Amino acid sequence: MKTISETELDAVLTNSPEPPPRWLNLAAILPGKLPLARDAAGNQVTFDHLAGIYSEECARIELLEGRYGSDLEIEIPEEVIAEYRKYRPTPLRRARGLEKRLQYEGEIYFKREDLSPTGSHKPNTAIPQAYYARKQGLEELITDTGAGQWVCALGWSCHALGVGCTVFMTRNSYSAKPYRRYLMQLVGARAIASPSPETKCGRELYEKDADHPGSLGIGMSEAMELVAERPQSRLALGCMSYYAALHQTVIGLELVDQFEAAGVEPDLLIGCVGGGTNFTGFTGPFVAATLGRGPWRGKTPRLLAVESDRIPVLTKGEYRYEFADAFGLTPQVKMYTLGREFLPEKMHAGGLRYHGKSPLLSYLF
Repeated sequence: MKTISETELDAVLTNSPEPPPRWLNLAAILPGKLPLARDAAGNQVTFDHLAGIYSEECARIELLEGRYGSDLEIEIPEEVIAEYRKYRPTPLRRARGLEKRLQYEGEIYFKREDLSPTGSHKPNTAIPQAYYARKQGLEELITDTGAGQWVCALGWSCHALGVGCTVFMTRNSYSAKPYRRYLMQLVGARAIASPSPETKCGRELYEKDADHPGSLGIGMSEAMELVAERPQSRLALGCMSYYAALHQTVIGLELVDQFEAAGVEPDLLIGCVGGGTNFTGFTGPFVAATLGRGPWRGKTPRLLAVESDRIPVLTKGEYRYEFADAFGLTPQVKMYTLGREFLPEKMHAGGLRYHGKSPLLSYLF
């Protein structure tokens, strides 16, 4: 590792010139084929099926069609890069205060994804999803959210790219985190507390308990029901899809450049996992390096995913096919899961309250 002063290090880590021009397509280099989605009968879903749920481009990514099944790098559309430039590259910072507090003799760095306009990594996939929808001529994206980070990002992205946005937000978070709801509404998104009386599956729960805390699975069921009723609307997912994992690799690709510029070779990459795409995008180039591919040329660090012990999906769940939503309206994906009936206790970290983990992260685990 080269010697560099603290001032020089801060300048190097903060002043990356441009967002990456391409995403890293891990599915193309996995040692086995990434399991694809299935319908309720257990058959692999068709393009027509998925294109009725997601935008056509998201359906192609999910089914690994064409370049998505073969190319390690996927070029990012220029209009998406233009939106990324509003906040990317995000800085990598040295956590000197934490090192001192822990009396740690090594170095701790953190990637500042919280500095995006909506405060999280979620715009990394919300922007391209809104772009795909507008390019296809769709009018609206519908989704679910727990804590609200995802829909703040989707609402902002849809507003920037001229697409409508409707969201079913878990009732627990709708009440506990009104500031996220206000931000959605500020950019024109419609936020609905879930379970709600606006859908059949929502009413089934709402009429039994108007204070039902909700779950991401229930919100996704309500979103799916609305998508089925609106021909010019599609579902957008912030985590439980391969396309979201693909888009999040901008984090890890920037990280490679920042580490190389600073002469840093990490021993450990650690991140929290809700659905898992943040962690997968963060570690993507280092996963590729273990397979002898990708841009990282240094030693391969240990990769540690951390989940809540109240939602122990990776630590206690089963690796199998399961519906992404509570009512079985979505395709089934192969993932680590606690089962779609899982209803966690009320907690402030609403985005972590999901019964499954990203299919790609589950495969890697």
